[in-house]
Amino acid sequence: MSTTNIVVHVTNVLDAQQRTALLERLDAEQGITGVRADAHTGQLLVVDYDRRAISALGILRCVQAQGYSARLIGM
Repeated sequence: MSTTNIVVHVTNVLDAQQRTALLERLDAEQGITGVRADAHTGQLLVVDYDRRAISALGILRCVQAQGYSARLIGM
């Protein structure tokens, strides 16, 4: 497996329920091997993924498809 990670900044402030739902949704996406949120704000997500199965842009689009404004800030 060819894994890497990215950092996604979610502009929306997420409550605990929204954060959990988003993390679960991302974790269920094929090619994503792990996802964790910054403990303080929950707005920074570190996503581990197999770049042969999903792209960084695909991950960003997945977050945006959940109704959140987000951007990639690190790879």
